[in-house]
Amino acid sequence: MRFFLIDKVKEIKHGKSAIGVKCWSLDNEIFQDHFPGFPVVPGIMLTESMAQLSGILLEESYYEQYPQTSKVYPVLSIIQKAKFKTFVQPGDQCIIHSEIISLDNNRGNVEVKTLVDDEIVCTATLSFMIGLQSDMKDNPHIGRMDEYFHNIMPKK
Repeated sequence: MRFFLIDKVKEIKHGKSAIGVKCWSLDNEIFQDHFPGFPVVPGIMLTESMAQLSGILLEESYYEQYPQTSKVYPVLSIIQKAKFKTFVQPGDQCIIHSEIISLDNNRGNVEVKTLVDDEIVCTATLSFMIGLQSDMKDNPHIGRMDEYFHNIMPKK
């Protein structure tokens, strides 16, 4: 199963930052088991939503920094300093802010925070390796991911 955990990218400032939105609906199947009677978003799902927005930011920024490069795919490699301050529940709208710390030809680092109702619910420092399409094996999920990310990006 592939989870797409960003509903909309509201803003991208290439080389700097991005803001995205994820709304958690009660009909999401994760709430059936996590936890019965007290549904909350698993921390790993919050982390993945932060990673997906950050990956979009790094990919878009990479093309500006290295314009002659063909397709790249940021792949999450390290999660540091992850902190979960309160529960995210069905009906919550998460606003995710990602800011680039560093980006070079094969790595990217970001600081990310997620807010609900202007309160920080989680933070992390995430590191990514930058994979070139030529280094990736044929993967049918990559095409779906590219199409999905195209649909959630801000319209130019």
